[in-house]
Amino acid sequence: MNAFERTVLLLTMTLAGFVSAAAHPRDRGFELRRHELTVSAGICPGRYAFGYNHTTPFSHSTLSGAYEMAKYYENEFISGAWSMGYTYNFTKLLAVQANISYEEGWIDRFRRSDGGLSAKSDDMYLSALAAFKVYWFNRPCVRMYSHIGLGISFNRYYNDPIEALGQGERVFKLVPAWQIAPLGIMVGRKFFGFAEIGIGTCFAGGSVGIGYRF
Repeated sequence: MNAFERTVLLLTMTLAGFVSAAAHPRDRGFELRRHELTVSAGICPGRYAFGYNHTTPFSHSTLSGAYEMAKYYENEFISGAWSMGYTYNFTKLLAVQANISYEEGWIDRFRRSDGGLSAKSDDMYLSALAAFKVYWFNRPCVRMYSHIGLGISFNRYYNDPIEALGQGERVFKLVPAWQIAPLGIMVGRKFFGFAEIGIGTCFAGGSVGIGYRF
């Protein structure tokens, strides 16, 4: 099962859960709570949205480049896309949200001859976004919404080429950040879980998380 299929399955299960919760006969009326704190993780990490700076040190267009590449192998590590957020609900329809998101990826390249580390790269994004959120479905246990956000990302990038550890490129820069989530689902009252489908700097594909209202 690939990442897209897992995302669809998770959101389908979440949808079934909120339909069941909404139909519960003991539900009270909708109660607006002004503040929300959330923690979430991207199912498909943000790298598929903004793209890491990782590049191969070889030329694939030449026979010599392909031969050199065959002398090495690489290991890739990804931290995952993690976010913390605060939301203020003006009304049951409109809210603003502030998020801080983190993601990092590493690639280490090793010599096949002796297994020694030959090259490495590290790409990290720390993003801050403010989003405008619209709730278009409100029930005692279930809310559905969409949001769009803009902000800025701090990018730290290292890239040491083959057989030149510590001698490569070092980049520190600020870049624009954005996130669009056309569909989000929350299930619960004071404590709740949520799932989103979206694309942008923080994640591309799906995101799930938990939250607290007060």
